Parts: sequence; C-alpha cells; structure tokens
Amino acid sequence: MPTPAQDLSFFQAGLESLEAYLLSGELFWPLTLRQAQGSAGDLPPQIGDRSRLTVGGMLLAGKRIEARAAGDWPRLSVRLEAVRTKWRSAWERKAGREVHARLDLWKNYLEDARQNSDPGVYSQQVQWRVMLQLLGGELSAPPRELEAVRSLDAILRTAWLPGAFVWEADLSAVFPEPDYWFLYGRLKSF
Repeated sequence: MPTPAQDLSFFQAGLESLEAYLLSGELFWPLTLRQAQGSAGDLPPQIGDRSRLTVGGMLLAGKRIEARAAGDWPRLSVRLEAVRTKWRSAWERKAGREVHARLDLWKNYLEDARQNSDPGVYSQQVQWRVMLQLLGGELSAPPRELEAVRSLDAILRTAWLPGAFVWEADLSAVFPEPDYWFLYGRLKSF
C-alpha cells in the first residue's frame, strides 16, 4: 500500500498531466514523480520516479488521500473535478477502457487464487476490484464488462469469510462495507 506521501506525489503529478492524458490515446500514461507539495521528507526509494497515470489510479489515490486528510484534499479534489467536468467525455472513454484492463487483472488474480491460494496476496490484489467499483461510478453508460464483475463477485463469495477491513484501518471511512464488502474479510480456499 502506498504511503500518504506517495499517494500525494502521484496525485499531484497526475493532476499536472491529466488533461494531456485524457486527450491522448494512451491508457497508461507515464508520470515522473517528485516530492509532493506539503509533505515532509524524501520519496521512499520503492516508489521509484516513474508511475502510470490512469483514471482508476487517480480515483483510488484520491480516496486514500481523502481518508488520511493528506495534503490539501479539498483544493486537490476541486482541481480534479474541474478537469473531469471540462473533459467529461474523454474522462468516461478512459474510464471505460480501463474497466476492461482492470477486469482482466482481477479475473486473472481470482483464477490464480483458485489454483494456488495465498491469502496474503489478497490485500494487494483487491485494488483491482476497488478500481472497478470506482470506475463504474464514473460512467453514465457502464460497459458490458461491468456485468462480468457480478459473476466474479459470485465466485469470490463462495470462498469469502466476512471479517476485518483488509487495508489500513484509517482507510475504512471512505470504503464503507455495503459498497466495498470485498475489503471486509478474507479468502478461505476455493
């Protein structure tokens, strides 16, 4: 899980590139990250200096920043909303394309988990399902791929044990259990 400083650095760099990204043909836009404004210390080495901008990545980082009250979230969210509003159709096109990519990642993870269940990996891989939830909320006409999420959820529920929030506790406020049930529990064997 990225640290608050890493999320803030990613989000600020993403805001700077968001318009160019939305108007490009690229789904995964390379970013060069630098020290986030308002954060102390150096960027940890594990973040590197490159990351990939996507609509889902911005939405997920934004939720984590909001939960942790990192940076100046109200100002950052206004900037994001301004770009999203100005380029709404481009935003939705990117989000729709990303649904397909994230669905493949989530489906592949669930298939792998059925073969070789490593419960420790779930808390990392569930980010793809979270992104699918966030992306679905951005689309006025959700793509057919989102219907496949229901099928994958049915598979997941067969191996699901409800329980504690799988990410850091401070994030649970922005990921309520009714909408993000897959963050509240753990996998048993399929």
